[in-house]
Amino acid sequence: MAEKKLKISTALGKLVDFLVPHLPVVNTHLVHFYSENKWNRLDEGLQSDLLALDETQLADLPQEFLESNFKNYGQHLTHLLKDINQHSLDALGVVDDLETVWSQSEIKPLESQINFDKFMKAKKTHEVGVLCDVVASLADNSNSELIVDLGCGKGALASMLSLNHGLYVSGVDAAGFNSHTEDKRQQKLQLTFNAIVRKNKCQGDDEKVEEEKANSLKFHRTTQYLSKDFDVRNLMGDSGSFFHQSFERCGIVGLHTCGNLASTSIQLFANSPECRFLCNVGCCYHMLDEAFEVDCVGEGSCHPGFPLSQQLQCKRFVLGRNARMVSQQPLERYAQTKQLHPDVLFYRAVLQVILKEKIESYSGLEFQVGRKRKPAANFREYARWALNKLELDLQLDDSELDGYLQRFECERKKLQAFFQLRLLLAHLAETTILLDRLAFLMEHENIGSSYLVKLFSGVTSPRCYALIAIKRPS
Repeated sequence: MAEKKLKISTALGKLVDFLVPHLPVVNTHLVHFYSENKWNRLDEGLQSDLLALDETQLADLPQEFLESNFKNYGQHLTHLLKDINQHSLDALGVVDDLETVWSQSEIKPLESQINFDKFMKAKKTHEVGVLCDVVASLADNSNSELIVDLGCGKGALASMLSLNHGLYVSGVDAAGFNSHTEDKRQQKLQLTFNAIVRKNKCQGDDEKVEEEKANSLKFHRTTQYLSKDFDVRNLMGDSGSFFHQSFERCGIVGLHTCGNLASTSIQLFANSPECRFLCNVGCCYHMLDEAFEVDCVGEGSCHPGFPLSQQLQCKRFVLGRNARMVSQQPLERYAQTKQLHPDVLFYRAVLQVILKEKIESYSGLEFQVGRKRKPAANFREYARWALNKLELDLQLDDSELDGYLQRFECERKKLQAFFQLRLLLAHLAETTILLDRLAFLMEHENIGSSYLVKLFSGVTSPRCYALIAIKRPS
């Protein structure tokens, strides 16, 4: 444990030291790319190497990076790509596979009878199918009678845990729900599950009846606001009353817990003796509150979800909102599709120049344009739609709009190149968040083992890493 703790601490320190000088690039909002000349944030050698690439090479850059193929690039770009690669999760050696988790913790992995997609899209089916068996295996090993699903949503994971593995699940979500609709949905899930069991002839006739009884849906959902001071013991008592059971141990799980909820889940696990294991997949990093971000001022004015570890708290480390936002861009998906940024991003950056030059009170104003339902056919259409949405009466004829487009058309490649480079750097922001959470778990003596595991396909589910932790025997 001490050796792994040192390894995680060293990796996090190395990563942060590398990332800090590049944060101005990662935190760049591309809306301001032309209006604030963001291209000059790159040194001249790197600019030259990027501009030497044609559009095909730029589009191939994510895949080439993931394959560690840097032979076709200039000296400055090659050097940077190798440095980024050396600070990725794989290169830092901090990711474990499930087989390692099961072996080191002496856990027997369980498998679901059914993973059906009648109520879920392909992405959700993939995620729930994998996570369901992982959670069930952890619960079986720790003798946890109850699963606490934080941010449970409609209860897809909870339902599969209950139906496939007979577990009691208490779901908590801040969003309200209609109890009548929820009851009807659970009844439909139960009927569908039973029908699939019969069709697949998973059991003999006598055993099948008992199996269906054992695997009745045991999921209870409540609406509550969660904080790190949330009383898990009270929730277990309420669940015991609802299910007519007595619960002494539980596991805390969460599939794509947004923003601070992932941090809260981790803190609750560490601080609640009755919680025996944790399995959490976070997402929506842009919704995290940072403890040392300038916008979060005043003692107690916000409930920061980053950083958690003493290591980064001592540094008063800040990522920045834009860095957290772009950290969610799906690198592996870009590598597969080989697509450059859409035209609308270029149009929006040019529009910002128009706003800056045409509005006298531009300084300090924020312009939220949003997305157009149907992609604009050209820049004229986009600009007129955006100005109308912003309720700005700027008199611009077609020739003037065309003039702006022509003025920056030769600069489009700079935006493309900057976007691709920022994409490669941005995934290190997610790495920082994940390692900070892992380091936090390592700092607690009551936690026996902690792991960062890639559970899902990065193409199907970009937020594919789970934090798994197990308490020491009490």
